[in-house]
Amino acid sequence: MKRIYFSAATPNFPLKSIKKELANKGTLLLLTGILLVGMVCGVLSAKCADESVLSKLDFLFASNFELREGQTMLTIFAASLTSVFLFLLAGVLMGLSVWGSIFTPVLPFFRGFGLGVSSGFLYASYSWKGVLFHLAVMLPGMVLSSIAVILSAREGMRFSKELTSASFSFGKGRGASPAWKDYLIKNGIILTIGAVAALFDMLLTTLLAGIIAL
Repeated sequence: MKRIYFSAATPNFPLKSIKKELANKGTLLLLTGILLVGMVCGVLSAKCADESVLSKLDFLFASNFELREGQTMLTIFAASLTSVFLFLLAGVLMGLSVWGSIFTPVLPFFRGFGLGVSSGFLYASYSWKGVLFHLAVMLPGMVLSSIAVILSAREGMRFSKELTSASFSFGKGRGASPAWKDYLIKNGIILTIGAVAALFDMLLTTLLAGIIAL
């Protein structure tokens, strides 16, 4: 009786769910590390950059802080949202490719590289004022948008693996059909995070850019 009671009282841990959760966290850590490596490379490359380079990269990173002066709130929001949306869209499209799990990590690296270039140029050109401007105005939006890009890349890698498993596996080893609805819902949530990042960028630029004059 005691053995039966003990067996019934012992929780049945979902081992597969635990392994999946650990794998997801490992992927997040990997993609975060790749983004940070990209930022370091961008900072090191900033000494070769100038304002014209930032202007050319602005549509991807909304990094040219000097172009923000005199712009309307809507323009700032649209520019910031567009810069992160392009990366999120690329993450979604990568997830729809069987090669997505291999090439998706390029996205956080490239995102980190662009942010590193703009940050390094800001520090080098404006000294402590550049540091203050970066911390107060640019950093909050950068952190949120980077989180969105990392989450999008993770979902793209996961869905690409599921799609590959369902497409090229046969017999008993055939993977389950990809959860399209779940994929779209998660990416919708990630896009919301990107929109919040753009909102932070707009508000902080409008409120503080004039106070912390470069």
